[in-house]
Amino acid sequence: MKPYSIDYRPITRQQYSLPQSQQLSSSRSPSPPQYYTGNDDNYEQKLGSGRSESPIADRDGWQFRPPHHGHIITKGEMINRIVPYYEMFATNVFLLGYKVLDNAYQAVNGSTYRIVLFDACTDRWKIPEFDFCAASQLVWGLVGGALVYFIVTGLVAIGIAIELRRKGFHSSFTALWHSPLFLLCFLFPDTKRVDILSIPNKYVKLARWTRAHIQRIAMAIYSFVCVVLVFKSLAHGTAETSRINGENLNGYKKYYNPYLIPYYVALYIFFKTLTTMVIRIFQDKHIRNRPELIGRYYQAIKSDK
Repeated sequence: MKPYSIDYRPITRQQYSLPQSQQLSSSRSPSPPQYYTGNDDNYEQKLGSGRSESPIADRDGWQFRPPHHGHIITKGEMINRIVPYYEMFATNVFLLGYKVLDNAYQAVNGSTYRIVLFDACTDRWKIPEFDFCAASQLVWGLVGGALVYFIVTGLVAIGIAIELRRKGFHSSFTALWHSPLFLLCFLFPDTKRVDILSIPNKYVKLARWTRAHIQRIAMAIYSFVCVVLVFKSLAHGTAETSRINGENLNGYKKYYNPYLIPYYVALYIFFKTLTTMVIRIFQDKHIRNRPELIGRYYQAIKSDK
């Protein structure tokens, strides 16, 4: 059997011409065809084999992806997700985590890395200059929390792969896309970059836990915990406090100086990540169950003049 092929020949003006009753309306807002809404359970019969040649545009030339079709993840989407994701872990977790650990170790005479990590919150190591315990908790929150996040979301991705295989779907791409290793999705060809979880569950019939946003909730919790720990460390004094006092930094320089900028950068990135995860969790169901606007025919754009 020959593989399905798409005819990329341009559509002529005559081919695009519509009956008088379907000419471009005065309202230019997209209005998806009724049989592409999530309320039509007979869509499969209308679509037939899944390779229908029927138009997927409304009378104003707007083109839609029906919710019954899985979303194709483009390279642009991958880059938009990869850059802030690994930026957060590279700058916040490892660089700031090591910076806090090393500065706390150097700021306390007789301390070691082991003391910073395991004994800083004991009565023996109460430091008047800054909160030694808060620095230790921040290190554990940044690095240890990241490790917990990777383990939990990795196990969830494995569970998604098993569930997809149980239902007869190709599982590799979707499982990787919803795992901490989604960078590997770049290795997949365009024809394999279908996110099956973008399809409403009434069609794919996956277990309900796959729709629980576990990855996003885990990231939101991790970001929130880190925000609290960074605020606590700043409020009680950081390991750089003695350097700030030694250089007589007063006024606004006491709070805005090269020693504290990494903390502020971490707060910004964690706040941004937390907000993004919350918004995506609440918007996902609404977006997933309605047609996705993906483009517009060029002749219809010209007619807007």
